[in-house]
Amino acid sequence: MLTALARTLKPIIPSPLYRSVQMHVGRKHANRWLDRGGVFRLALQAAEEFDFTVQAGPFAGMKYTRSAVLSRHATPALLGVYERQLYPFLETAAQRCDFVVDVGSAEGYFAVGLARLGKRVVACDADPHERKVCQEMAAANQVAAQRMSFQSWCTPNALIALVKGQPRALIISDIDGGELDLFTPAVISATRHCDLIVEMHGKDAEENAAFARRFDDTVKIVDHPATDPAAVERLKFLGQDAARMAAEYRSFQQWLVRERS
Repeated sequence: MLTALARTLKPIIPSPLYRSVQMHVGRKHANRWLDRGGVFRLALQAAEEFDFTVQAGPFAGMKYTRSAVLSRHATPALLGVYERQLYPFLETAAQRCDFVVDVGSAEGYFAVGLARLGKRVVACDADPHERKVCQEMAAANQVAAQRMSFQSWCTPNALIALVKGQPRALIISDIDGGELDLFTPAVISATRHCDLIVEMHGKDAEENAAFARRFDDTVKIVDHPATDPAAVERLKFLGQDAARMAAEYRSFQQWLVRERS
C-alpha cells in the first residue's frame, strides 16, 4: 500500500519533498523492525556500558546522544567499526582535505566525526528528523557552531556550488540510490578535484560497475568485508546477543572511492 501511494505521489509533488517523505518513512519502517527485534534495548545497554562514547577507529572519543542510538542500529558505530573497510580511504582523505560535504549524513557518524578532526563540514540530509539528530550530535561534541552547517536537499547544482573553490574537498554520499541522480556528468566534471566515498545501491556488482563507469579510471570499488561482525568480544556483556549487535546486517554492499594525490 505504501509503495503504491509513493508511486502515485512521485509525479505530483516536488522531488525534494518526495525524497524527504521517502527517507523518513523508510527510516521509521527500519526502526520498527529493529525495535521488534530488541535491538534498541540492547543498543542502549551497550551505549551505557561505553558511556555513549565511540570506542575505537578514527572517531574514537566521539559522543553519541540517546536519540542517535535510537535512530538506527548504532552499536557498530559505538564500537568504532562501522563501515571499517572505508577507514584507510577516510583517514587518508582526512589528512589531505579540509572541507567535507556529507550527503545523507544521517545521525552524523562521519560528519560529526570529521568535524571533531578539525574539518569544515556541510551535512546534508533530506529527512528533517535525521538533521535534528545530527545537530544534537554536533552540539554534544561541541562542533556545531564552529565547523558544521546543515542542509536538507542536495541537488547537483548545490553540490557543484559547495565544492567550487575548495581545492581540498571530500564528498561522502549515502543516499539510498539517489547517487544515480546526484552524480550527473556535470557534477562528475566539477568534482574531479575531490576525494570521493560513495555508497552504491545497485542490486548487484554489475549495476554498481555501470555506475562506476561514469567516472574516470581513478575510482576504485570497495566491498563490504566478509568477516562481519567485528569487535564482538567488546560486547560479551550482552551474552548470546553480542554477535548480532556487532553485525551491520548487510548481505551485499559496495562503495566507490577516489583518492586524489
